[in-house]
Amino acid sequence: MYVKLINPATHGKAAYNNTGSSAQTLNYLKQEAGKEGQEATFFGASTDALTAAEVMQDIDNNVKGLRATDAKFYSLVISPSTDELAHIGNSEKKLKEYTREVMEQYASNFKLKDGRTLDSENLVWAATIHHDRSYRGTDPEVEAGSAKAGEKRPGLQTHVHIIVSARDTEQKITLNPGGRRDRFNLTEWQKDAGKQFEKQFGYTAQEREKVQTKLRDSSRDAARAAKIIERVDRINLLVPKEQKLDPQRVQQIAEKREYDKTFYRSIATVERRAQAGIPIDNAYHLLTTGREQPQQQQATASALRAVQQALRSGQGQDEKTENIAEKKGRNRDELDIEM
Repeated sequence: MYVKLINPATHGKAAYNNTGSSAQTLNYLKQEAGKEGQEATFFGASTDALTAAEVMQDIDNNVKGLRATDAKFYSLVISPSTDELAHIGNSEKKLKEYTREVMEQYASNFKLKDGRTLDSENLVWAATIHHDRSYRGTDPEVEAGSAKAGEKRPGLQTHVHIIVSARDTEQKITLNPGGRRDRFNLTEWQKDAGKQFEKQFGYTAQEREKVQTKLRDSSRDAARAAKIIERVDRINLLVPKEQKLDPQRVQQIAEKREYDKTFYRSIATVERRAQAGIPIDNAYHLLTTGREQPQQQQATASALRAVQQALRSGQGQDEKTENIAEKKGRNRDELDIEM
């Protein structure tokens, strides 16, 4: 069983761009269904008859609390092997039943700060089934000359496309399946999806149908550490003294995160912002958590530093520091599960 989270930046930015309306993605799914001679229909947790327009309304109206640049939804793909499809008779009914179980697992995989768990009723999602796949230019068959890009793949190719909101139904929780592993473990969810198929349909998966966990090569840690120190040195040349980073502290954060993708995305953000002349106030927080501090906290930290500098220089003794206070933050019910 192959279950995938689509990254719009690397797997179809035009079709899967998720920072705006879901219309673009839904239109793509409709077009793909049209190529199969079918009209795109969608199903959800409790219904089999959703139109693309209804799905768009549900997804696009579930974005309260998200910024303009935030992901508004995520695209998932469930792609059984030909043997798995043959085992269930390529049944759409069984695939729908299976998809609903997988989305239950998707919901429960999120770890909330207060220990609560979610189920699929807390999600806004819909799915559609496609039956054909085409070769891409990067496929081994195309590179070997045995197939042409755009040609349909032979055999059973039925798969499921899912679009799921980045917010829960109450629009209080941000759900990012591609963020921190301690909030959502993507690999574990993919493994659980494979086990669910075996359990649900009495199937014994072959090794090639199972998720293969890639172990980190610890022999490269010394080289990783050296490159991180070089990167920190570059950042420190671009930022004010009070925002310079301690290379050893950054290295400790990297080790604790096991040099994961979130750490490298975060340090890239720190470097990019430094190059743009708008350095991050507390880069350690971003490197540790994968998230920037809320703007109110950043503003408070900047203001406090300004006061401290003024006091050190003997200026501004008459200023009333009681005015420098953190504004009222987000609702205490607001939870944040993101990178």
